[in-house]
Amino acid sequence: MDRASIFSGAPFRTACYAAMVVWVITAVFGYAAYLALQDRLRFNLEQQILEEELLLHEILLDGGADAVQRAVEHLNSPNRTGLHMIALFNNHNSALAGSVAKIPDANGWHEVDPDFVEVGGSAPVYLLHATDYLGYRTVVARSMTSLNQALTTLWEGLLFLTLATTSTVLGLGYYVSSQSYRKLKRIERTLDLVSQGDTDIRLPVSKMNDQIDRVSGLMNRHLDRLSSLLISTQTTAVTIAHDLKTPLSHGFLALQQVYSEVEYGGDPRPRLYELETELKRLSSVFDTILRISRIEAGGPNSQFTPVNLSALVEDVVETFSPIASDEEKVITADYNADTVLIRGDEHMLKQMLVNLVNNSLRYCPSGSWTRISLTATSESVELVVEDNGPGVPKAQIGKIFDAFYRAAATSNDNGNGLGLALVKAVAVRHGAMVSAEDNDPGLRIRCSFRNT
Repeated sequence: MDRASIFSGAPFRTACYAAMVVWVITAVFGYAAYLALQDRLRFNLEQQILEEELLLHEILLDGGADAVQRAVEHLNSPNRTGLHMIALFNNHNSALAGSVAKIPDANGWHEVDPDFVEVGGSAPVYLLHATDYLGYRTVVARSMTSLNQALTTLWEGLLFLTLATTSTVLGLGYYVSSQSYRKLKRIERTLDLVSQGDTDIRLPVSKMNDQIDRVSGLMNRHLDRLSSLLISTQTTAVTIAHDLKTPLSHGFLALQQVYSEVEYGGDPRPRLYELETELKRLSSVFDTILRISRIEAGGPNSQFTPVNLSALVEDVVETFSPIASDEEKVITADYNADTVLIRGDEHMLKQMLVNLVNNSLRYCPSGSWTRISLTATSESVELVVEDNGPGVPKAQIGKIFDAFYRAAATSNDNGNGLGLALVKAVAVRHGAMVSAEDNDPGLRIRCSFRNT
């Protein structure tokens, strides 16, 4: 395993930052806790000294210096620990009782070195308080060992807690980083396999649902879409090849017949006309495919301008009415406002509407009708083109917007199956939802634009 990649991973780097934060917090709050504990312990020690001093003064008041000497000798007996000392000095600074070797220069609180007291071995530092009372100077001292030990224990505890926390955080960071590294390696291997052509492989997604798992899930959805697009592309390529095969075959046959007519002195013009028809059919297929591609890969919507759909519908109806009348068909328009504006590309929208109307008129028999309705609300604009023709079987309605798809009832028609695919491309380009419904009888195409 590449440990350098693990150590450079975001989880481990985050753990390092967290460890530094732990050290800073421990240093700041630990020092504050040290000062607070030091003040509290010193206050308690001072209170104990003052209580002993008060007791000493009471003994001096009641029994005199002799009573104090006896009390001091009892407190300073050899079986005592030496953690606190009491001494009595006269007004000439001569020691009358106790084991304090020196008299402080002034009354009050002092921290004295071990040479102030007469105890064997290594004596601790003492906190000492001296005061004058009834012509004597009393001295009470207590060892600061317990205070210093408590403070040392506090620092040791904080240090141990910090080290334990740091080790845990770094260990957890290393573990999470290693897991992330393994998942990233799996993503890398999977993408390598996809680049080699295996579009069925997918990334594993664990139950942890962490960021990498969510990214893996998103990539799986993209891989699903990529696989679907590849299948669609392959299907479209096969369909194009199949659809182009017939006109190409007819064209080559017509060309051969032209050669024959020329060779035997016949008139080649009918065959040339047939060849021209097939070439126009081929050109129409490629032109439509290119238009769909340009629409799907169009520029930003900021280039759209306000388009009056009501005027567009009226123009298309006027254009197709003579054609419909010649075929004994009726085309009508119905809209709830003279001006229905949306933002879009007028040429694309007109092309979409023309395709819808032309598709309806082409497959409807004589005596049928085609209606265009336009409904505007505060939230949307709905364009509907419907007829009472033969319609499309319900099982095939969901496929009629696929490129080169032709329903069974129209499979013998000369159409290329791209008209409704272009309609869908224009609708999607304008952020609209397009759908097909059974009009019972006939077909209804509904296109809903968001009203912005």
